[in-house]
Amino acid sequence: MDWMTLTVGIPCLSHVPLGMFYRDKYYISDECLACLSEINAKINCEDPNTRPLRRALIFMDILNKDLIPILIHVNQPSIIRSTVELLIWLTIPVDCLIPAREMPADISMPKFMVHEFTQFLCSAKEAFLDPNVTQAVVDRLSFCLTHQPLTTRNCEFINYLLLLIRNVLYAPERHINITETEERMHPVGHDTASDGSQQRRLIWVLFAQGFDQILISLLTYSQKGEWVMTIVQLIALLYQRHPADKMQKLLDRKANTNCSSKDDDASNTCQYFDSTNSTITGSSAEDIGLRFANCPETSRKYDPLVPMQDNDRNGVNVQRISKGKEEKKSKGTSHKQKQNKHSESHHFKTKIICDPSEEDVSQLLVEFIPIFLQNGFNALVGELHQKLIQQDVLVHSEKSFFLWLITYFMRFAPQLKLDEKYLKNVFVIDLLCNLTWDAIHQTEEFEVKSLQPSLDLNPFLRRLHLGITAISEFLQALDAYCTLAESKQTIDNSRENKKQSNVFQLREYLLAINDLRQLFLLRLRLFNPINQSRRYLCEIIKANHILLLSLERATKLSASQKSFDISEHLKQFCCRTIMARYGTALRDFKTNGPFVNDSIFTVLHHVGIDLDQVDLLCDPVILHNFSQIWACEFKLCEDWEDLIEYVVQKFMQDYRTKTDGFDEGSVPGIPDQMQDKQISLYNHTESTACENPSFTEAELAEIQILKTQLVASGLNSFYVLFFPPFIFFSFLSTGFQQQLCWIQKSLLVACSARLGTYVNEEFRNPVACLSLKMRLPCPIIPWTEVQASALNSNLFRLLLHRMGLQTSVAQTVPFPRIPFAWSAETLYRAALFLGPVDSQNIDFDLQCLTKVELQVPPCHINSLADG
Repeated sequence: MDWMTLTVGIPCLSHVPLGMFYRDKYYISDECLACLSEINAKINCEDPNTRPLRRALIFMDILNKDLIPILIHVNQPSIIRSTVELLIWLTIPVDCLIPAREMPADISMPKFMVHEFTQFLCSAKEAFLDPNVTQAVVDRLSFCLTHQPLTTRNCEFINYLLLLIRNVLYAPERHINITETEERMHPVGHDTASDGSQQRRLIWVLFAQGFDQILISLLTYSQKGEWVMTIVQLIALLYQRHPADKMQKLLDRKANTNCSSKDDDASNTCQYFDSTNSTITGSSAEDIGLRFANCPETSRKYDPLVPMQDNDRNGVNVQRISKGKEEKKSKGTSHKQKQNKHSESHHFKTKIICDPSEEDVSQLLVEFIPIFLQNGFNALVGELHQKLIQQDVLVHSEKSFFLWLITYFMRFAPQLKLDEKYLKNVFVIDLLCNLTWDAIHQTEEFEVKSLQPSLDLNPFLRRLHLGITAISEFLQALDAYCTLAESKQTIDNSRENKKQSNVFQLREYLLAINDLRQLFLLRLRLFNPINQSRRYLCEIIKANHILLLSLERATKLSASQKSFDISEHLKQFCCRTIMARYGTALRDFKTNGPFVNDSIFTVLHHVGIDLDQVDLLCDPVILHNFSQIWACEFKLCEDWEDLIEYVVQKFMQDYRTKTDGFDEGSVPGIPDQMQDKQISLYNHTESTACENPSFTEAELAEIQILKTQLVASGLNSFYVLFFPPFIFFSFLSTGFQQQLCWIQKSLLVACSARLGTYVNEEFRNPVACLSLKMRLPCPIIPWTEVQASALNSNLFRLLLHRMGLQTSVAQTVPFPRIPFAWSAETLYRAALFLGPVDSQNIDFDLQCLTKVELQVPPCHINSLADG
């Protein structure tokens, strides 16, 4: 085009023929569409370091002079679509233009460019404070929904409109400096510089224009997969400044108000609450980790109370857009009529006001919670759950939004006593398995990232926290619904009738999810107080306590012959590392709250009293906390006070003989002489090893037998060529028996998953099954300290590397991995390579495999483990 040619790709005001104003109305030029299309094509391909086109468009003030007027005055679909696309490109958050965490400092964007882009985003947010602008966007969303069926192009345009609103909500606000003159112009006490005032106004206007009902309606369409991720981001932005704890209190207050005055005017929803709840903290989009763009802000002076250009609509009741009007205009299908009837039942009016308070917006969002839970939450979670399985679809930030959605809204369902039918896509075992799998993946990722000293760990820490809180809220809601279901049962109901409820069946499934139980032990063991907070530690302990309570109740009601033995599970807590974590969490006993303190003392009681391991409680960290509790006379229940007294008395009786027992982090290891033998094996070649006098003739004979059998089996010539058999033999006699059994069992589980043993029962081994479903290598997770100690051995990692279970000897990933390409036969042969297989560890039909014969010397891992 001419303007591109004349300005060498940099537009100027006189060369961009989009249109012009004439008598308060904007008229587009003949070249408007072509110009917009070319700008969209060029802005996506510009130099990311200089951004010349973006900066030129900002300098021209194309937003206020052309794009906003087009959005309001023009009705041509193609031009509106191109305008919306350009607005999306221009309002992209600054942190998306500047990947600061990964870009080296020497090629980062200059600060003056960051300032320019931030200023523009502030201007864009201010421009959308005009209700005419948001009304134009909302009207076009409503118009698209009236055309049935939705075409692919319409679905894309709907998502574009949602993305535009998301970017505007995401944009920063300016810092406001109020001068003495401006203070005299405003009444005393008027909140002229309140933080988030623009965001509040924007949210209020959107709700007044029916944007919330449009979000609910969009989740009823079969094409909802096109925009569910944008919707969850929008909802997170709406609730960003509103902690879930505060919303719960407002819901309780609203319920009490409704009970006392059921006949109040339904149209008056602007109820003003006291400001006493402003200090309440809890889970919000910002609080639990969904931190949005921390863009640099400016101190430019600006008046937030400029009257909104909405003709005469300020302060006037504006009827929210309803689907009833759309039905009359479009004469839609019966599906739309059902939506209309459903949305009218939750219809209420909202007043557009200049500066709504925090309480006004909180009340508005409280009104939306039950509507969203009944009409949109189930569909949104179900669709996002399906996308979560497709690992190549969702990036980390998108997974975080999914976890936040569950964390934030699950607590409201039992509070509102929402019918279970509204949560049929939420209370499914597959969702809990996915949460477990993702939490394990985040654990491993954090271990990798924590080894990089220059990397900002905060995003990974937030994702760790989100994964735990999502599981915790899921389990709490499940337990609450089981309690509600039990309260509804009559005395004559049989146990079988109770099991017909979905929540009872789901709770019984918990008995079989070993990976979920082990997840909390893994998180406790890997907790690092240097870069992880005690708040996060308490969340792990609380979630584990909720799971233990559910397991205990499920065990009592389970009709299965192989009932879960909770005592065996609790024995895994009997180690100094885990007890030290509980002692660390107990340091904040004054601020933990009753539930967290009960969670801590319950496990301490199980370990010290039920399992008779009171010596583990005689840890300096735990004893110090006990002394502090006594010193300040902190009130606890009688059982916990008795436990403290018993532990202290036990310590005083045995302190002389037990003083040498405080060997923190002690793990059953390998004797020094055995370590020396392994090093000797590792440093010698096969030829020199045969001449080594440290081997007996019987040992050399067994080594030769093993080598011959490996070659004859045809398992993998790689093992024989690159891994001397005598090194493997040393594992059987130097303390690695349990670790070899762990690797073998993991291979057998992966073999079972490959053979389809767990079809419709993936919850029995979610890590293996989901890894197979996602076509990913299956991690072999070291749940315990004994298993993890093997991975600290170079010799053991060499074994895994030679077997193909680890990418490198340098251990670039913390957990070994079973290649996805391995067939069931290969997996079973690899398991046999580690010794004879116990039939109790096989839960598949051996006839499904090709016959494999691989014998090992008499001194094999099973016999050594038994001995």
